[in-house]
Amino acid sequence: MRYACLIICLFVCVSAKRFETRCKLARELIKVGMPTDVFFGHWVCLIEKVSNRDTKAFVVTPSGKKLYGLYQIPSRWCREGKKGGECNVACESLLDDDIRDDTACAVNIFHREGFKYWTQWSARCKNDNFITKEIYKCPDLISPRTSPERMLHSDSLKVRRRYARSALQSRYSYFGLQWLQ
Repeated sequence: MRYACLIICLFVCVSAKRFETRCKLARELIKVGMPTDVFFGHWVCLIEKVSNRDTKAFVVTPSGKKLYGLYQIPSRWCREGKKGGECNVACESLLDDDIRDDTACAVNIFHREGFKYWTQWSARCKNDNFITKEIYKCPDLISPRTSPERMLHSDSLKVRRRYARSALQSRYSYFGLQWLQ
């Protein structure tokens, strides 16, 4: 058992891409197509709390459940060795430095289950606006039109409704990937 834990730790620690700052993580999320809407800060918070911004994060829970990658996606959503699961992705691809497939799968989970699917989000991010406010301080990241004050106050309901409508319309081609068909 000790050797298995050591091997897993060694696998996770070797060549892991870790985003050193929130700003670098936020920039990468935007680069792969994550919408910068009212939920953007929640995604960054979730990633920080579940994987400490580490793409190679891999956890086996005491019950034997395996969690993969930046978003700690359970094996129900992927398949070991080849594409499969509810996201039609190989579990190993959730541990590489390309976060496009990880993000698409996480958004798929969000559309089906919401953020509440991740218990760490409910416990540590749900009522925490600190990270959201910090993200908007990142230089050249998000335009002033979408500042947190504007998003959280007068336009919040409109933005949420627009997001919900657009999410339903683009659900089958999110991030340019064809899944859920």
